Amino acid sequence: MKTEIETNLSIKKDTELYKKAQALLTCAYEYWQEYRKLGEPSAVVFVEANSGHFVLFTRSEYKEAIMSVVRTETYGEPPLEHPFEQ
Repeated sequence: MKTEIETNLSIKKDTELYKKAQALLTCAYEYWQEYRKLGEPSAVVFVEANSGHFVLFTRSEYKEAIMSVVRTETYGEPPLEHPFEQ
């Protein structure tokens, strides 16, 4: 699955960050395909670890609605300097 990538950070193609974003999307898509094989159709799937990390995979048509809630919930929060901070 090779696609154009859009993130909340402008990244150039052929950078390590772009490659990792592509790998993340590919892996999420493959996870969703396996998830579907279990007979669980869903427009939204997620994976959450007990470390507090959370990955959501859905169609881009839901992006604005989801991001609106995320922006509201995180308004005023300090940026994470480390992925394990709480």
